[in-house]
Amino acid sequence: MSLFANFPLSRRDFLARVGMGMGALSLGALAQADSAAPSPMLARAPHFAPRAKRIVHFFLNGGPSHVDTFDPKPMLAKHAGQPLPGEY
Repeated sequence: MSLFANFPLSRRDFLARVGMGMGALSLGALAQADSAAPSPMLARAPHFAPRAKRIVHFFLNGGPSHVDTFDPKPMLAKHAGQPLPGEY
């Protein structure tokens, strides 16, 4: 009885399958080595000591109004403390 009768692969097919298996093994080893390294997306320590104790977070869907941005408002000092007019 011939050995090739029980194993009907050509030499080319055999080497292709063995090569793919070796590639899969080395890919697994590379992936395992990468998983031991720290992720670049993890939070890192700051370069300096933080000074802020509190923050105010505004979420404005669509962005802030042009009236509420840091544009100069020269009439603000004149109208400060007065009630709003009926129609504005």
